[in-house]
Amino acid sequence: MFEFGRELRRIMGQGGRYEPDVSLYELMNLELLITQGRGLDIEGGRVSTRSRFEPYLESALVWREYARRTGDTLALRKATTAAESAGKASKTLSEAASAALVQAEICLLGYDLFETVELLTSAETLVATGRSAVEADAHLMAAYTLAEGRLAARLAVRQGVGEDLEPALLAMAHIDRAIERFDGLVRQTKAAKDKIHAADARLERADLLMLVGLDRHDSRLMSAVIRDLSALRARLDPDYEPVTFVRVTQRLALAHVWAGQIDGEPRMISEGLSLLTPSEEVVVYEHAPLDWVAQTHFRALGLQALSELVSEDALAEQALKAFDLALSKSLAKPLAIRAHIVNNRAACLARRAELKGDLLSLDDAEAAFKAELRQIKPGEDPVGWAILQTNLGRLYVARGDITGFMLDRAEAAYALEAAHEIFVEHGLKSLAQTALENLSRVRAENEHE
Repeated sequence: MFEFGRELRRIMGQGGRYEPDVSLYELMNLELLITQGRGLDIEGGRVSTRSRFEPYLESALVWREYARRTGDTLALRKATTAAESAGKASKTLSEAASAALVQAEICLLGYDLFETVELLTSAETLVATGRSAVEADAHLMAAYTLAEGRLAARLAVRQGVGEDLEPALLAMAHIDRAIERFDGLVRQTKAAKDKIHAADARLERADLLMLVGLDRHDSRLMSAVIRDLSALRARLDPDYEPVTFVRVTQRLALAHVWAGQIDGEPRMISEGLSLLTPSEEVVVYEHAPLDWVAQTHFRALGLQALSELVSEDALAEQALKAFDLALSKSLAKPLAIRAHIVNNRAACLARRAELKGDLLSLDDAEAAFKAELRQIKPGEDPVGWAILQTNLGRLYVARGDITGFMLDRAEAAYALEAAHEIFVEHGLKSLAQTALENLSRVRAENEHE
């Protein structure tokens, strides 16, 4: 069916330009994606293939989708190779621009998965080069505008959205223009692929708005996200756009959780949790592993937020179990999502002990962290080790707050300094900032005494 659809689109064309229908990938499981990707690679390398550009370009998109769902580094390399091959096989400026765009999007995905900073520089070069080759093509203009927005958003987040709003506003301007262009294409073509692209653009805007809103404790931005994503979700069909539907639902739920956290509204958090706990799963783990892990992680965050708001320890226990469930899946150690889950689980454990406000709870949490540290080799999992050290240092600070003096000051300083160095080395700015804030508290304690 998918082969027939691809050939039909090739014959019909779109103004003479071939563009794969990414909406079909939503229905493909991982096995189908692998089969499709391999078939396209073979077709691209076949001597009898008249135009190698088309199969190579679609191969890049298929492998990119597989990498996005799984975090598989081999699939990411296959996507990169296919996109480069498409660029070499391109015969027009439009084809060259399409290949450069896909290469840039793969770099951005690689950054999202592993937070490799160098990939942002590569994406920036590719976007600038490809943009100069874009002709009067509405689809390419919209796609390039979104790529510029995505790149600008990641650069703004790395710089810190709370320190200077200008980079975030620049990114938002690009994303807003991309949304306008894709919405116009949806009205014109009614094509499923344009509908998916328009949804992707709105997800980018939601992610950036939520980060700014969280940093500034502004629930109005969360409310704006809730309105936009609620309307978007109503336009999606979970039977035909299951992956996008799930991703939109997850962001919508997280906006509810963070809005409730900012305003102190348990009902709002509960609404978010209900979205994250549907009666029937739209996408199972086997279809989109990282999306499933993200949903489990968000549910843990919601449970933790609710437990702190209503002072219910049983909810904190449920949150820890959800964190553990997310981590029980085989997540590669370099994946950024794994580092964030490990960090949030450790923070939940530390916060739970702090809220109980007794030394016994802090001792239990300390023993748990030290037990995990004994199982981690810093050389094999430096980020995981640093996260545990950061939260161990946080416990020492909390103990000092309760007792009035910090017996473990030297240990806390060592743990936090070592963690900060590792986070800086791996480009994990938010985690480095957390370690530095706790280290500042330890040093302030020194000066006080």
